[in-house]
Order: sequence, then structure tokens, then C-alpha cells
Amino acid sequence: MHRCRQLRTLLAPFLVAPCLLLALGCAAEPLAGEKLDGVVRNFDIYWPPRDPEEIAETSARPLLRGAVALEERPDASGGCELQLAVTITRPSEESDRQFWNTQLAYADLAWMDEVRVWDADAQWLWPNLPFLLRRPGLERVERYGGVDPGKHVDNDFAAVLIRKYDARGAVESPDTREAPLVSADWRAEGLASTDVHTIVHVAKSDTFLVHLGDGRQPARGQLKVWLIYADFLGSPPPRTWPKQREWAGGILAYCEIDWEQVPGQACRGIVRHKRPEEGTRFPWKEWASGGPRTAAQSRLTDRGD
Repeated sequence: MHRCRQLRTLLAPFLVAPCLLLALGCAAEPLAGEKLDGVVRNFDIYWPPRDPEEIAETSARPLLRGAVALEERPDASGGCELQLAVTITRPSEESDRQFWNTQLAYADLAWMDEVRVWDADAQWLWPNLPFLLRRPGLERVERYGGVDPGKHVDNDFAAVLIRKYDARGAVESPDTREAPLVSADWRAEGLASTDVHTIVHVAKSDTFLVHLGDGRQPARGQLKVWLIYADFLGSPPPRTWPKQREWAGGILAYCEIDWEQVPGQACRGIVRHKRPEEGTRFPWKEWASGGPRTAAQSRLTDRGD
């Protein structure tokens, strides 16, 4: 079962009457978007990462395929919650296996031998994708990454991080400013258990719950969603990416979700995968070394209210 991470924010800055929308420079007419319930927005992940605004349509081959899935559901107070999950899929034809091997072999790094499995014909098999991405779990048993004996740190993981803003994307909610929604848990859908020899091509993140409003007044806002990998192994990010690194890593993909809630209607919005204008501003090293439940993470668990 997914561990849902529930966000309860201060609603006053985001509950906006039409006159206030005009004062802030936002249009009072309905947001020109689609119903967010059931929306799945696909995106590509390149290695090294590429700017989605600069990729030629036929010149780049993605390493992975991603998807952001959204669902709307009522909360206990009669308001609205937006449920968000990220799925990463690895293309799995033989040509994809060879492409993966050439892109990620890193023959000069001894630890790569720990994440490769060889068959009887000395062919490199696919590694278990969730094991490559997750942080929690037993080293070499439930995940490939672990504490580097030279660096004395563990930054072999991918993570999703979400921050909530006002409708202009300028003012962040106090709640996420101190404790954004963040998780590096990845799992194989539909499989009870897997090990390092199990070939798994799909990894699904934790499911996040974002509280949007009380359902009695119009509300608008923006969610900013980052997908990072915490160690780029020296590979450079795009020149247009934020200069701040995500620990020793960087941003793999980024999207913004503009949303609007009108009483009695389905939540509508626009989902855009785009170039990130800023980094996560998150202390990854402290978070990763603080055990499975750090202070920032504990404030995001389901409090049952």
C-alpha cells in the first residue's frame, strides 16, 4: 500500500475572491485548463539531462519515460485534495538494453559492478529499476545504493519534491517552505517482492496528497514538482538549469501544475513540463543521512485529521 504524504497548508493566502484576483494581476475568468481528475502527463528523462525547450524532435533518445498522474478526491472537511504520483518506465527492447548499457556503464567506477547482473552468456541484464532509484532499504538487498566508503555519504537515489505556491507561482505556502513534500521511495507495481535478480522496468513513487481548499470559496494556486537524482557522477546538467546542485546531483525533470477550485465543480488546471527556473532549495545531505524519519519528513505523514 502506498504511504500517502498529506499536506495541510494555511489556506488564507490561497482563497481568493474575484476582486482580489484582479488586484493581484490574475485573471478572474476561469482557468483555461482541463479537469485534473484522471490526468496523466507524460515526459521524457534524458541522460545527461536535456532542456525540454531545446531538444530537437529527432536528435535525442530518452533513457527513461516518466508520467505524472493526478486524481481529485474530497477530504474529510468537504474540501478538495489532489493526489499525485510519479511513474518511471524503462523502454525494454533489446536495443534499449544495449543503449542503457552504453549510457550507464561507467567502467571507471568500481561500484557499478554491484548494480549489474550477468547471465550465463556474460550478457549484462537489466537491473531492478526501483532498486536503482530508492533510498530506504537494506543495501545490496533492497537497493543497490549505499554509503560510499570514500565519501562516507549515500547519495545514490532519486526523489520527488513538491512545493505549493500562490496562483502566480511567486509566494510559497509557509507549510512547504519549511517542510516540502519529499520522498525517495520507489516500488514495483503488482509484485509482492523482488530482489537484485528480478528484472523490473517500472518504478512508482509514493502517492502525495495536496490539500487545495475548503470547497466553500474559489481557490487558485500552483504546485512545483521536481524529480532529482542526488549524484550525477560528474555528468553536467544543461547550461540553462539552475546553478545550485541537488547535493552532488541535479534535476532530471520538472513540472508546474496550475490549479483552480470552484465550489461545486471539478478541480481544473494546466500541467506543464518545462525548464526549471530554480532548484529545490532542499538539504538533501541532511535529509538522506537523518534516517528514515527526519524532522522535515515526519511533518508530512498522515495525521488522521
